[in-house]
Amino acid sequence: MRETRDIGTPAELLERIQAMSRGRKIVLAVFVIWAMQAIPKWTAAIMADGETSATIMRYFVTPWG
Repeated sequence: MRETRDIGTPAELLERIQAMSRGRKIVLAVFVIWAMQAIPKWTAAIMADGETSATIMRYFVTPWG
């Protein structure tokens, strides 16, 4: 039987990333960059008072056209 260990150790994570195709690495990088930018904005929008929250949400949700 194979010994199980915690997933997410730095060496295992590095191996898994190196084993990914180039396209998947690009998608992962884009997602991480998006999340780093989006999470603080959405947190501010959710935690703000009603009027400020609506203004922030309108800014980020309204499509540019």
